[in-house]
Amino acid sequence: MKVIGCIPSRYASTRLPGKPLCDIGGKPMVIRVIEKALQAKRLDDVIVLTDDERILKVINAAGLKAVMTSDQCSSGTDRLAEYMQNDSSTDIFVNIQGDEILLNPEHIDQLVGEFIEHANAEMGTLAHWESRAEVLNDPTTAKVVTRQDNKALYFSRNCIPVQQNGDLPEKALVQIGVYIYTRDALKKLSQLEHTPLEGTEKLEQLRALEHGMNISITVVDDFQGLSVDTQQDLEKARQLFQP
Repeated sequence: MKVIGCIPSRYASTRLPGKPLCDIGGKPMVIRVIEKALQAKRLDDVIVLTDDERILKVINAAGLKAVMTSDQCSSGTDRLAEYMQNDSSTDIFVNIQGDEILLNPEHIDQLVGEFIEHANAEMGTLAHWESRAEVLNDPTTAKVVTRQDNKALYFSRNCIPVQQNGDLPEKALVQIGVYIYTRDALKKLSQLEHTPLEGTEKLEQLRALEHGMNISITVVDDFQGLSVDTQQDLEKARQLFQP
């Protein structure tokens, strides 16, 4: 089966305009993410999906792959689904966030490997165990609980599960923003109507669960993440990549 990594990348960002092209240690952020993704052994190719000519030019100038997609796409999933219509040879698509500059290629390989082994696989994502209270209480991170077969039961911005008295558990699973889909699942997901829980939590993956789709959870170790969403995040990233 052919597996490709797709990095949705849009220029507009309310908190950090022009985020994909922000310089981090002498390279645009999106280039750093591409270079990490290209180290994954289970990906046959990596391509950026953008709606901005500036991003397209920077990636092409670096000798890397990018294609233009509609500026009407409301999510990265929609951008992948649009690209899929013009790519008939790919069986599995991996959606990689364009601001995960500490992306671990080995985690991508683990995700792909486990996904292919799952019977009736439709969609999957990564997660890691977390015990820090500040992370478990942070609504910007999605938490997930699973069935015994590692299929997702529910995602929430609140900590799940909690103790009977409302206290935090010793640890909980925190989702990492990388998704994997079969061609059929990606097509189905892009055509589904928005759902009540998705609207409440503002988590797109709940749309899939509410419509009865399976989401397999791959749990990884040694996770170190940094999603660059704000100027403060950008400064942290620049410190990490100082020459």
